[in-house]
Amino acid sequence: MRRAAGRSRAGDAYGEPFWDLHVDASWDWAGFAMLIYRYTKPRGVVDVGCGDAKILAALASLDPGLALRGYDGSPEARRRAAARGVAVRPLDLASIRPEALAAVRADCAVHDTAVCLEVAEHLLPWHAGRLLGLLTACDTVVFSAAHPGQGGTLHVNERPLSYWVARFAERGYVLRADDAAFGAELAALTLPPWYAQNAHLFGRRRAGDGRPTG
Repeated sequence: MRRAAGRSRAGDAYGEPFWDLHVDASWDWAGFAMLIYRYTKPRGVVDVGCGDAKILAALASLDPGLALRGYDGSPEARRRAAARGVAVRPLDLASIRPEALAAVRADCAVHDTAVCLEVAEHLLPWHAGRLLGLLTACDTVVFSAAHPGQGGTLHVNERPLSYWVARFAERGYVLRADDAAFGAELAALTLPPWYAQNAHLFGRRRAGDGRPTG
């Protein structure tokens, strides 16, 4: 269970103490990025709620020609991402206006792969719907969200996998056929345990056969 963290800058619920808790040189973010790269074979990746951009920075190292975009609501996270050489755009799904949300979705749609890791539990259900609308602008979604009882800083929407499967299905997405293999490889990496427990691959359902793309 992650400990609560305080604010370090005005208006930032996820300040320096929060991000300091996530600094551990032993965690294999490069390995996680490699799995995403191998399983999704992306031309472009958008990470919604990318935090301090560890995954995006690792993807950039793997493929300097890969089109990358990051969004996050925390100024401290964006500052740390910039220190990694990754420019991250601000996004507040709780207050965004419809026209701005449509512009972000159009930007997401330029990329074929969306990544969203441990973000949805921080959003009330109706705001999480906006998040899913952004992610499903892409063909493939790498998604993880806290399971019930996981605990963490400002978790307000912890749900079982079945809940997210149903919500993705409403948008025409299903778990990919290689999701279990992805999960098995992810579990072998040195990462915080909730990633292996929560991370899944979703793809668009193919017309006629009910199977996802990818």
